[in-house]
Amino acid sequence: MKNSKVIVVDDDLDMREALHAWLSRKYTVQSFSSAEALLKAFENFDLEDGQPTCILLDFQMPGMTGVQLQSAIREMNTEFPIVFMSGNAHQGDVIDAWHGGAIDFILKPFSAEKVSKVLEKTFSDIQSKNTAGISVMQEQTIIDIPITQREAQVLLLLTKGHQQNEVAQTLGLSLRTIKLYRSNLKIKLSLNNLVELTKYGEKYALSIEKIAQSNNQ
Repeated sequence: MKNSKVIVVDDDLDMREALHAWLSRKYTVQSFSSAEALLKAFENFDLEDGQPTCILLDFQMPGMTGVQLQSAIREMNTEFPIVFMSGNAHQGDVIDAWHGGAIDFILKPFSAEKVSKVLEKTFSDIQSKNTAGISVMQEQTIIDIPITQREAQVLLLLTKGHQQNEVAQTLGLSLRTIKLYRSNLKIKLSLNNLVELTKYGEKYALSIEKIAQSNNQ
């Protein structure tokens, strides 16, 4: 039995089949053509089977959108990590996804290796938290970091390994603006380079996520 599960939700049949074929080599994979189909399937899911599960979710689909599905899942008190897939998401959708607790974004078109990299990190993080238990969350004290919501969003994406042009596309900003944010972050946090910025982002992830998901711009 494979140790981890990936749920793919995308109305594009070719995308679903391609992801299923690739990811099935390593994970248990279930695919759904709509948000409504996944919610209906939840009725028969064992949501407490202990199997680490991540949802790969398309932003824009007919009927219920990805962000609306994210909200519906949260209302069920079910906390699966969600990675959004997007080819042309609006900036407002991205902000709503951040507020809803999205853990990452993948821009279409993407390579199979890109998806694998994101999922490997996601499941590694889940395993680390499960191994250490609740104490992991308790040990990482929330601290006050003097950065804005947008700077926090940029920092989180850079920490996850996204290139500056990918961050720009995800947040609907220009590359020049992202470079400015990165420069401001280094100055505000007294850091010298991207490596130090990434390490800082990993160390204070909870605090940065709290800022990124706040309702204040």
